Amino acid sequence: MSTEKAIELLHKADKLATQKGWFTGPKYDEAGELYEQASNQFKISRQMREAGEAMLKAAQMSLKLNDHHDAAQRFITASKAFKKNYPEQAIGALSEAVNILKTDGKFRSAAAQEKEIGTLSEEALDLERAMRSYEQAAQWYADEDSTALANGCFLKAASLAAQLENYTRAVELFEGIAEGSVDNSLTKWSVKDYFLKAALCRLAIPDSIGATEAMKRYKDLDPSFAKTRECSFLEEIIGDIQNNDSQAFTDHVANFDRVCQLDNWKTTLLLRIKRQIVEIDEDLT
Repeated sequence: MSTEKAIELLHKADKLATQKGWFTGPKYDEAGELYEQASNQFKISRQMREAGEAMLKAAQMSLKLNDHHDAAQRFITASKAFKKNYPEQAIGALSEAVNILKTDGKFRSAAAQEKEIGTLSEEALDLERAMRSYEQAAQWYADEDSTALANGCFLKAASLAAQLENYTRAVELFEGIAEGSVDNSLTKWSVKDYFLKAALCRLAIPDSIGATEAMKRYKDLDPSFAKTRECSFLEEIIGDIQNNDSQAFTDHVANFDRVCQLDNWKTTLLLRIKRQIVEIDEDLT
């Protein structure tokens, strides 16, 4: 019943959106309302693709009326209908919303939707697009002085950059977050982890000399870093790398893991670094 009602509403909306005559033209406002009602009826019958498509038509009616606020909200609503099973359509709808929001100078709202594009892209394993979206969202949040939200997105972008082996960009992002967090009492405790991640990315380049120089800067930025397990661990594995000692590297990683459990991201980078040591050792023999 809901599907039949939805189709009936679509037909009425189409007529209102396209009607022509001497005394009557398109009625975009009424058509938009009917498209929205049709979308809701499709949702009741769990036809989410059709619900999203009807809401996209409603958004277009808002654009015809130059009602940017309603258009953006309708694009966002359409994306929610598409989200579970049709991620590309969801991303497309969100991109339309972002374009409207940034044109209207609503950058915080644009950032929230760009972040959602990042999440959907990451879930779809499009890591390049996810990284770009997280970084764009972070920049807009930063411009709006939403530092915590900006850092959250920068961290996601940095982590993805490393996964994509764009280590130089990952280093820039991790170090930038760390530098901005040192003097903040709420984020200072996380600085040692940001330094650890940045240094691991340097070692994955591979650039042990650059990592050694970076360690000096980290200690200057945050003198307390020198007393952390993270600092001791980095100094140990940098020495192992410079000595081409894969066994010592493995032992130091295992020891650190027993005290500070390594997550999958760090484990992956450490395995990549170890592989480089083994390859150098094989070349030497």
